[in-house]
Amino acid sequence: MGHRMFRVAIAILTTFAAVDGARSESVQVYAAASMTDAVAALEEAYEDLYPGHDVTAVFAGSGVLARQIAQGAPADLYLSANVVWAEWLAERVPPRRVETVARNTLVWIGAAPEADGLPAGRIALADPEAVPAGRYARQALEARGLWHAAQQRMVIAANVRDALNWVVRGHAPSAVVYATDAALLPELTATPIDPALHDPITYRAAALNDAGAPFLDFLLSEEGQIILAGFGFRPPQ
Repeated sequence: MGHRMFRVAIAILTTFAAVDGARSESVQVYAAASMTDAVAALEEAYEDLYPGHDVTAVFAGSGVLARQIAQGAPADLYLSANVVWAEWLAERVPPRRVETVARNTLVWIGAAPEADGLPAGRIALADPEAVPAGRYARQALEARGLWHAAQQRMVIAANVRDALNWVVRGHAPSAVVYATDAALLPELTATPIDPALHDPITYRAAALNDAGAPFLDFLLSEEGQIILAGFGFRPPQ
């Protein structure tokens, strides 16, 4: 009887250990909305490469995600579309490691700019106070002296994908989005915006704990960079 009880106890402990191990292999990724499709592909490739690992992704504007993490959201890795929000979060939740993993550019999508530098009609823009795409767009418009005129017919979106959807659904003839967003809709006209008009668009990934570090390594790996390039992202350097 004693030996039997001992074997049962060992089996129970082994089960608990397996459950704990499974938990330790889960990764919560909080990523900028512009990374939605790329991270979904990265997630699938990572789980294929490491069976038993489970990646769960949450997408929103970089500022929204940073605030959620600062308030205790259970993120293991934070992927921001700019340096500003990555540094803001680092002051509040010191990361284990931070790396630049990709770069991007801005475009007008839909109606092209006219002689005055702006497209006709309403302009959809991600919130410049919280979303990097909106911040970059504002910098570009201010550099050309167009910000005030653009504000008169601007609609503010929660994130860059929402701005894109304003055009897709016909609610606005144009929007400022990333080149990677425009690449998803080749049937729409995309007009490049001079990158000299705004800060460099860099994506910072912060591993917030040990669980996030392997996924950060994967982002920087040859396979991870090939996947990102497939969605139009440029290499970190």
